[in-house]
Amino acid sequence: MDDKCGDMEVDEDRLAAADPEGLYLFMLGGYPYMMTPDQVAAFTGTTSQEIRKLLARDEMRGCRIGVRWLVPKLALLNYLYKDRRVE
Repeated sequence: MDDKCGDMEVDEDRLAAADPEGLYLFMLGGYPYMMTPDQVAAFTGTTSQEIRKLLARDEMRGCRIGVRWLVPKLALLNYLYKDRRVE
């Protein structure tokens, strides 16, 4: 996995901690760190419209730049594991 995203360093330890079972990081290797809703939809098997709804309802974290959404891999991993976390 790339250790840089533009000029920003990607924190590999945080990504690994967000995927403690190692289920997703291997499969996310070909995706950029900041993913579009289309890329997230392709990975999760849903539609980009459903991903945008999750982002708008704040169920999935992301950032909006103008009309475009971007989802960091860390936010996607947190969403995928949200119901598995033991408190």
